[in-house]
Amino acid sequence: MRSSYKYIILILFVLMPGLLYSQSQDWVRKSIYPQADSGKSKIYNWMWGRHYRHLYTIPIRVPSATIETLGGGMDIVGQAEGFHGLLLENKRKQLYLLKPLGGSTSFLESKFFREIYNKTDFKNTYLDEFLGDAYTIINPYTFLVADYLAKSAGLSFSPSRIYYIPSHMRKDTVADGSDIQDRLVNLINVPDINLRSNLYTTEDFLDSLQVSKNYMADQNLYIRERIFDMWIGDWNKTNENWEWQSHTVNDSVIYTPIVIDRNHAFTKVDGVLFKQMLKMLSLDFICNYDSLILKDTKKINKLAFALDMAVAGRSDESVWIRQAQEIRKQMTDSLIDSAFTYLPEGVKHDEIELIKQKLKRRRLELEAVASQYYRLLQRTPVVAGTNQSDYFLIERQAPDRTILRIYDPETGDCRLEQQFSGKETKELWLYGLAGNDTFEVKGNTRKDFPIYLISGEGENQYQLNHSRKIHVYDKDYKYDYQKIKYHKISFTPWGIYDSDKGISLGTFFTYTMYGFKRAPFTYQHRIGYNYLKGFMYAGVFPNYDGRRRLYLNASISSPRNFENFFGFGNNTAGYKEEKKNYNRVKLRTYMLNPSFEMDLRKEEVVTFFGSLDMYKAKRTDDRYIYTVYGEDHPIFRTNYFVGLGATYRITKQPYSWLPLLETEWTAGWKMNLKKPERNFPYAQGSLSWNVRFSDRFTWASLMKGTVLFDNDYEFYQAATIDLRGFRDNRFIGKQSFYQYSDLRLDMGKLKNPFTPLKYGLFAGFDYGRVWFPGERSHCWHTSYGGGIWLTFLNKFTTKYSWFGSTDSFRFAFELGLGF
Repeated sequence: MRSSYKYIILILFVLMPGLLYSQSQDWVRKSIYPQADSGKSKIYNWMWGRHYRHLYTIPIRVPSATIETLGGGMDIVGQAEGFHGLLLENKRKQLYLLKPLGGSTSFLESKFFREIYNKTDFKNTYLDEFLGDAYTIINPYTFLVADYLAKSAGLSFSPSRIYYIPSHMRKDTVADGSDIQDRLVNLINVPDINLRSNLYTTEDFLDSLQVSKNYMADQNLYIRERIFDMWIGDWNKTNENWEWQSHTVNDSVIYTPIVIDRNHAFTKVDGVLFKQMLKMLSLDFICNYDSLILKDTKKINKLAFALDMAVAGRSDESVWIRQAQEIRKQMTDSLIDSAFTYLPEGVKHDEIELIKQKLKRRRLELEAVASQYYRLLQRTPVVAGTNQSDYFLIERQAPDRTILRIYDPETGDCRLEQQFSGKETKELWLYGLAGNDTFEVKGNTRKDFPIYLISGEGENQYQLNHSRKIHVYDKDYKYDYQKIKYHKISFTPWGIYDSDKGISLGTFFTYTMYGFKRAPFTYQHRIGYNYLKGFMYAGVFPNYDGRRRLYLNASISSPRNFENFFGFGNNTAGYKEEKKNYNRVKLRTYMLNPSFEMDLRKEEVVTFFGSLDMYKAKRTDDRYIYTVYGEDHPIFRTNYFVGLGATYRITKQPYSWLPLLETEWTAGWKMNLKKPERNFPYAQGSLSWNVRFSDRFTWASLMKGTVLFDNDYEFYQAATIDLRGFRDNRFIGKQSFYQYSDLRLDMGKLKNPFTPLKYGLFAGFDYGRVWFPGERSHCWHTSYGGGIWLTFLNKFTTKYSWFGSTDSFRFAFELGLGF
């Protein structure tokens, strides 16, 4: 009997501490999203993807705590806006990052969403639900795996733990306006740069590198971190994701990187339309975690590329390959399997086994990926000196061999030697920063790549034995590590329905290059196609003083292109009893229009332009044009025209109640190349203004006149009026004048269950007329009407308008999308 008591006492002694602890901290089973949110149709999944949605609705067992009880009690000390979380501090002044679990905040950080997203406007709309579903591309729990693997690879990691924050009276929100109550959160131990003098932000760390040659980054460790990121598919390495710890080694200060979180590893991007949406939003760097890395090396490193250039751009290829080999050797199959045991019970799904397989397969590519990314960094390398005096020696030894050496002019020590190959390097940007720097260039080869030498604040010397493809710039071009050579590609779809023109859909493809000299870009190409009009091209080539720009516009019409023709004069018939095609003329056109624009003053711009146009009207027996022009008239043959002209424009913002006042004057001349005697000078003038009666009520108006000074013009070159109740080119002549005016009322927001929506109303009145030799007319034509505009997401605008006239009415629907 006594032995039984002994066993009972022993069991109580062993279990009591655990029982007491379990009573001191409540545990709950909670999911990230309600379980009802998991069901989507097959069509929805095919279009927008499944992602990791099912993991967000699986309850897991976690401790429950409030901010007041976490770690013995914490206080909110700020917002971590880059992470959409809260910064907390415990009684020992240790810093923590608390952020809602799961989901990618990169949607909200993108330029597109910064322009359109407002948490209050989106609340309780279908689009808000869609965004919540889109966040599930992120596996909400595998950051635990990533941190374990990082620790095993000898990399930095921040200890973290998952908690449930219950509902309570205190209203705590994170930076995007999300409430943290009744949610699963991740609590991350973050090194505090305010308490430890040897911790630095990324910006402060980069500034330190410029102070002296003795300040440097631990490039081996940083490169290992970055190769590890590529292995686990972490594309979200922004500047805020790093802190830097300094160590003194002999006479040098070495900075080692510290990663804040690895929440964006193992992303699952699926869904046919969802992938296209990411491209349209310039979020194509969000890559699906596949078995192969090489195809995504450039995209996945888009956010980190500038920092990689600044920190690791000086290391040669062997460093990258060596670090990749170290990771491959350390990350064994058993280690990978062990890492996934740290996931919460219940979420070890079949998909987790698939991630394991991909990790093991990607491990085989690490050396190839390291080599490929090194070559990307070498394409347009940016090298900066220090704020001390530096001696830069560039030797062009062969087309595939250029050597850069940077010396300390006082000691003669070489602190950097780097080799570039013309096969990989297209440009080299070399910044001297401060100090009295010397730049020397030796050698000359036939296929040299351009080198940009940018001096600093000191007295600099240049010894250019061969200046071929050497560009020297002064201190006005400041060093900015984020300024690298890159390009952007965007699409701008649009559409219109017009009761005169019919349906017309189109899109523009825009390619913008950002090189060394920008105003605000280096050049831009815009290629578009319109169902009715055909192909269009617009090129912009700015001069880098910001005051001059060269434009090149070209177009090739589609077979459906037409212009209306009702005859010449102010009293032409409307032919309302005929079908619309009766007054349409099929026109085949080719146009090339270069122009040069120059800012005279802040508000004054002058433009000089030229044109080379080809027109050919199609002969059609059953249309009106055939009754005016005979069968053999030259209008039905190919005609070439050249033109010259100039435009002077003044744009002012004189008062708050008159935010726009613009006038424009144009003088030009056109000539038919086949018949030079058929030429004519012309002039145009316009005046437009906006008057603001209140924040929501405005009056907008435009007056425009055209004068042709000779009679040798074709119908498609005649002066016309743009009255919104008439068909295009309803009246044409030798002179024209018209004015349209709108009263616009912004009605504010329109609550609805679909998407944030703003709308407004407008009412308009137009009047105008043309003059034609030999015609006596005192008629002024008028049109009147109005419409409504709707703005979705603060970004997309649709406009519906109806205008009537003595002919009939004209209805138009326009949709413009700009990304």
